[in-house]
Amino acid sequence: MSYAPHTVRSQPGRTSSTADGGASRPSTSSRPAAWSRVRTAGAAVAESRDWARVGMFGAGIAVGALLGAGAALLYAPQSGLEARTLLRGRARRATLRAANRWDELGAELRGAARRSKRRLRRGVAKSRWRAADSLDY
Repeated sequence: MSYAPHTVRSQPGRTSSTADGGASRPSTSSRPAAWSRVRTAGAAVAESRDWARVGMFGAGIAVGALLGAGAALLYAPQSGLEARTLLRGRARRATLRAANRWDELGAELRGAARRSKRRLRRGVAKSRWRAADSLDY
């Protein structure tokens, strides 16, 4: 079974033109019937995907993740209570770091907006002065 998408191929007995716009010639190739399928122009690429295989791939990833998490819990160097306490502390620190970074990003964006607004006002003022100067002459 081929994994390549279906492409437009000439069918036996049909004519096809050459690349330089020359005369048409009949197609004499003896290709298998599967190759003679013609995909219409503009057909969605998603139509050629095999969604059952995509689903099986996703299920395999999910099962692998679950097995990996189970193995990590079995081979953890701490007891369950210690591991939960450690994870809780790390989650709390990660939450605080994320909140701090979010606040820093907001402050940086507010500063950038303020600078852009100031630059725009200066540009408008300079344009008004130039327009007034050009009218004075």
